[in-house]
Amino acid sequence: MKFAIALAAPALMLASAASAQPARETYRASGTMPDWNLQIDRSLIRYVGDRGRTRIIAPAPVARPSFNGMRYVTPRITVDVTYARCIDGRGLAFHDRVTVTYGRRTVRGCGGERLTAPLALNGTRWMIASLDGRPVRTARTSDIRFTDSRVQGNAGCNSFGGAYRLVGDRLSAGQVISTRMACVGPGMNVEGRFFDILADARVERRGAEIIALNGNGGSVELRAVR
Repeated sequence: MKFAIALAAPALMLASAASAQPARETYRASGTMPDWNLQIDRSLIRYVGDRGRTRIIAPAPVARPSFNGMRYVTPRITVDVTYARCIDGRGLAFHDRVTVTYGRRTVRGCGGERLTAPLALNGTRWMIASLDGRPVRTARTSDIRFTDSRVQGNAGCNSFGGAYRLVGDRLSAGQVISTRMACVGPGMNVEGRFFDILADARVERRGAEIIALNGNGGSVELRAVR
């Protein structure tokens, strides 16, 4: 379901600068494919990549403000930190997107504070409460159930079921099969919109709710309650 996820706006640049300005603590970032890791402390930038074959140590300059982030520039290595939620290869969420450039190589990954623990939906059951900010009232109660790899239930008219994939905050269930019964009232419209969201969703769980935002991190598309 196009469930919610957090964003960062340019207005956060100054307020979030401490995330990438390691005045007191070490700033860490890493990436996969290829694997690499980076540390920036008060005086040095330390980069290790290519399975340990590439090692760079450079004096850490004062970070320059950039568009929604900070930039560290040295003759040997440049580090760009963007304040935007980042999901790494393990499905973990971090505060920043990080790009490292040295020579002719550029690698990308995640850095800064680790955000909420990976979303878990296995064994949960939900009811659609609203779509696009409007309350949902259908003749049939929606019932959305997740197991380890399948989602099934009733979206307001027809029963449905299919496999889903959850990586970090991204949920996708593009091959859902449903019955083909026609329903009077708003049930059919609710169901069609629900399936659109379910195909590719950014998800956030907030206590007894799941929220889905649009792809640009804007308005809420779907709200489901336990």
